[in-house]
Amino acid sequence: MSVEQLIETMRPDVERCIEGNETVARVRAGDVDRELLQRLVIAEFNCQEAELVTYGLLVARHHDDAPLNLFALVVQTLAQARLLLAEAARSVDLRPEEFSVSTSGRLARAVGSLIAPGMLGKPGGVALYVHSDLAVWCPLYGRIAAAGRKLGNIPVPLIEYMEWWGSEPAPEFVDKSAETIAYGLEHGEDPEDILEAARQLDSIVADYWGFVHDK
Repeated sequence: MSVEQLIETMRPDVERCIEGNETVARVRAGDVDRELLQRLVIAEFNCQEAELVTYGLLVARHHDDAPLNLFALVVQTLAQARLLLAEAARSVDLRPEEFSVSTSGRLARAVGSLIAPGMLGKPGGVALYVHSDLAVWCPLYGRIAAAGRKLGNIPVPLIEYMEWWGSEPAPEFVDKSAETIAYGLEHGEDPEDILEAARQLDSIVADYWGFVHDK
């Protein structure tokens, strides 16, 4: 499989993760309470913590240009996002001591799944995951932010946090992800293994939003 074929193979997974999202539906219907927004911020904070660990480890493990540039970009972007997320947390009346989650449950499972690639992940598989992850998160955040602005049912700092990611993945991420998938293929990664790594997305998305919806 080529890079383009791998990305295209993941398209149904991406679309399945986007369609029918309950938070989008609730915001559009005006059915938003403070607890829902707090759980969204808590989920984002905890997953960011895991991703900072993971991609920091990946930076340490991979020194060739393609993977290093991608993983360093993820770390840099997450560090910038945390500044905005702190303001978003204050806007929904969350204190730092309320960010932690228990060691069991859906969000804890998502966090564990996000940490594992730091020690075990291969560049191509992680890169396809990054590409697919942003292809889900950016549209979802874009839809929630647009509905929140229209109906006025989400604090502006949280809307601005979601809008900061963009309604679609930034070209720099798309390009660097593709370069790293190609790098993985060139260095012997099996296309099926790359797809298997990327398909962790489905369960992580389900656990993340399941926690937000309190299910």
